[in-house]
Amino acid sequence: YFVVCCNVLGSCYGSTSPQSVKASNDLENQEEETSYGLDFPDVSVQDTVRIQLEMLQKELQINSVKCVIGGSFGGMQAIEFAVQGGSTEAPFTTADGYPMVRSVVPIACGAAHTAWQIAISEVQRQAIYADPNWKTQPEKAFAGLSVARQMGMVSYRTAMGYESKFGRHMQIDKEANDDDANVNAGAREPAPYGTHAKWQVKSYLEYQGRKFLGRFDPITYVKLTEQMDSHDVGRNRGGIVKALDSVTIPALVLGIDSDVLYPLSEQEQMASMLPNGHLEIIHSDDGHDGFLLEQDQVASHITKFLEAHD
Repeated sequence: YFVVCCNVLGSCYGSTSPQSVKASNDLENQEEETSYGLDFPDVSVQDTVRIQLEMLQKELQINSVKCVIGGSFGGMQAIEFAVQGGSTEAPFTTADGYPMVRSVVPIACGAAHTAWQIAISEVQRQAIYADPNWKTQPEKAFAGLSVARQMGMVSYRTAMGYESKFGRHMQIDKEANDDDANVNAGAREPAPYGTHAKWQVKSYLEYQGRKFLGRFDPITYVKLTEQMDSHDVGRNRGGIVKALDSVTIPALVLGIDSDVLYPLSEQEQMASMLPNGHLEIIHSDDGHDGFLLEQDQVASHITKFLEAHD
């Protein structure tokens, strides 16, 4: 297959984003440059997919796409591809009038971001807003971004997954000594509870928060979570039922049985509304992250689907 990976408008991974530099509008200071920052415009998932389809059709001159596959935020784009290019009546068709998108595999997502998902996004944004730097130097609200990422890491997994991975185990410092305030007096064992308790799960989340700062920035995080909240295939199309009913191409919907963030009921509903939709379930104890961790199951379902449809 010829695989195309499209960036998302607003992402800090190569596309134009809040970090991108824009030329000053002041004609007397043409050499002065500033980043978009908070002035970066609001972008919807519908916008992002329309841009990608324009790129495929006009820039790469691709007549049709065999399959669009994506998980989570990518899954939202995949089902949006189906609506914008998955029928002869869709905005994007081939030169001879057939659907430009021939099949889709949306994974671990729904047809619209629900109040539950918007709420989880919002508390993460509120963590960033609470950072002292947000009001004056929002691009430096790193403490808030770290907490936001940690919140996300909890929502991606499950109680069972965290218990099996961490339990009530403590993180023992390699260089702990008897004078360390974080260990019991006269012992090398960490405090069993309280302020100085070093839970392994606490250490894991703090590490994930720190690591994230090397590849993301606070404004972009806010803007991309807002873009995810925009996801609604039924907006300006007469509702979700009507939008999905217009999709005629084959659609394999994959859901994870332990997903807390995007519950399996959402994939069941979406598959039932797609005229040519089919649901397969990924079995995992790892919640939403199952679509990344259960690679053998995911690959098996996708391979069979691709072989079954042109």
